[in-house]
Amino acid sequence: MSIPPLDNKSRPSRRDYVKLWLGITMFAGFLALLAFKHPTDYGMIPSCPFHTATGFYCPGCGSMRAAHYLLNGHLTTSLRYNPLVLLILPLLVFSAVRLLCWMFLRKEIPFPGQTGVYWVALIVFLVFFIVRNIPLESFAGLRPPGR
Repeated sequence: MSIPPLDNKSRPSRRDYVKLWLGITMFAGFLALLAFKHPTDYGMIPSCPFHTATGFYCPGCGSMRAAHYLLNGHLTTSLRYNPLVLLILPLLVFSAVRLLCWMFLRKEIPFPGQTGVYWVALIVFLVFFIVRNIPLESFAGLRPPGR
């Protein structure tokens, strides 16, 4: 799956750059807020709707707290809340850089095995979802603490 080609005559407009910088600024603000305040301190972030409705942990449960601890340099605590955050981070960063290069430089960064990587990520998410919900004590370490 490759990025669709664009007309080489179309260049990013000033408005595109404003939107990009606005997005980067908002994302940086969110990361700063997440780094300095624990997600449970806000009162604005609801608990996981999937967990609330079913009692099962989704693959994302604990990811906000994991990101908070990762931003504060507590790697082992971050892994304890949700190890997928650390595993998926390189793929997300690479995908974002690839998209920005395509949007603003009109150059596609090659991604050999792209489809395979995304399939592996999907399988890891599904296996993690199933295993973290097995009601045995040996799998309790995959569930986020504090619930």
